[in-house]
Amino acid sequence: MVNEKEMVLDGFKFSSKKEFERAMKEKETIGYIVANTNMSDMKAVLKVYNKAIDKKSFQTVVGLEFVNNMRKKLISSGTVMEKNLAYVPVTSKNAVVQKVPVMSKDEAARNAERYKKAYEEAITGKKIKNMAIAFLIVLLAALVIITVKSKYSVFTYFTDYKSNMENELIDKYEKWEQTLDDRQKALEKEEKELKDKQKDAENNK
Repeated sequence: MVNEKEMVLDGFKFSSKKEFERAMKEKETIGYIVANTNMSDMKAVLKVYNKAIDKKSFQTVVGLEFVNNMRKKLISSGTVMEKNLAYVPVTSKNAVVQKVPVMSKDEAARNAERYKKAYEEAITGKKIKNMAIAFLIVLLAALVIITVKSKYSVFTYFTDYKSNMENELIDKYEKWEQTLDDRQKALEKEEKELKDKQKDAENNK
C-alpha cells in the first residue's frame, strides 16, 4: 500500500520525505530483482543477498525487510549455515519509521508475486506504448509519401495548384477548338469538291 501524502509504504510510515522516496526506489528495485531472478533457486538468492550486503543496496526498512526475508529463506532451506551468512547492516536512519510490521512467509510470497506482476505489467505497458508510437510514425510517413507523390496535394495547393489547373483547362480548350477547326476545314473541302464535280457535270452536257 502506498500513500504518498502521508508517506506510508507497505505499512511503514516515514517521517522523512527523503527516506520515503528512497524506500519507493528500493521497492522498484525489489520488483526488478524478483522479476528477473528465480527466487526458488537458493544459489541465485544467495548471490543476490551477498551482493545486496556488499553494495549496501538497501538502506530503508522496505529494502532491509526484503534482504532479511532472503536471509531467513536461505537459513531455513539449509543452503548456508547462519554463522556463515553475513548479517543485515542497520543504520540509525532506519529509525524514521514508526512501525516495523512482522511479515509472515505467506505475506512475503504474496508481496514477491505482487512486485513481479507489477513489473511485468509495467514492461508490457511500455511495449504496447512503443508499438503504438511506431505504428503512428509509419502511418504518418506513408501519408506524407502518398501526398508528396500526388500531383495535387496539400503541399501544392497554395503554390502551383491553381495555375496548373488553369493551364490544363486552357490546353484542353485549345485542343478541342483545333479539332473543330480541322473538322470545319474538312467539311469545306468536301463541299468545294462536290460543287466542282457538279459544275464539271453541267459543262459536259
